[in-house]
Amino acid sequence: MFLRAAAILSALAIPLLLTFDVISELLYALPLVGPYLGPALAALCALPVIIAGRERGQAIVGAALCALAAGLSPEVPELLEVSGPQALEVHDLREAPLPRAYEGQRSYLAARGFLREEWVIDEYPGGERPDQNERPKAVLLPLLGTEAAQVDLDPEAGVVVVARVAPERLDQPSPQTLRGRLGPISPELVEVLFVVTDEAGQAVIQRPPAVLLDTLDVPSRGEALTRAGLAAGAALLALLLLLTALPRREPELPATR
Repeated sequence: MFLRAAAILSALAIPLLLTFDVISELLYALPLVGPYLGPALAALCALPVIIAGRERGQAIVGAALCALAAGLSPEVPELLEVSGPQALEVHDLREAPLPRAYEGQRSYLAARGFLREEWVIDEYPGGERPDQNERPKAVLLPLLGTEAAQVDLDPEAGVVVVARVAPERLDQPSPQTLRGRLGPISPELVEVLFVVTDEAGQAVIQRPPAVLLDTLDVPSRGEALTRAGLAAGAALLALLLLLTALPRREPELPATR
């Protein structure tokens, strides 16, 4: 009974628990080791089956699949939610800047505003100096709530948004609604894209708080379903391998006189 419970805990219970935001965020908050704790715990719970099982090699493969399922499962609910139609509530930058609470987050967001083509940084693969005739892989430019040349921003009230988009996006009319994943942005890029001035119009050595909205890092519905299918398949196959690796009960012989 103990070995069977260990197999179920390792293959099903732990990957399922990791789909809850409270638990996954708690683990991911730990530096460096956070993302690996779930898979390690799932494999560790399968250790009794490996030790006592009659098919040790099969049990090891099952434990590895438990770790795989635990590693895939935390992001499945968010990917399914984000990839759905109209999944994200749109934040209109024309009405208010993005709150400072989003700084440092790596969540998905939909924002509506104006792509400011006056300040554009081209991004090429490999980081090498590109051919001038080659089209960039992506471009980085501000996504603001106004088309004015000068923007008044209270750093305590919000952050500026730098969008990473495909070059084709620049051919579409503004304002645009962009969906992407938030992340940090290099301070050097912020200094290139924005010039902070004081009340007299003089440039000051200061950079505004900023976040990157990466529109090229949004999962498709197919990718989300594939990840969910891999996590579920790995968990079920792991459970099957662990249960069939358990030692068999010897049949009880009838008592003889």
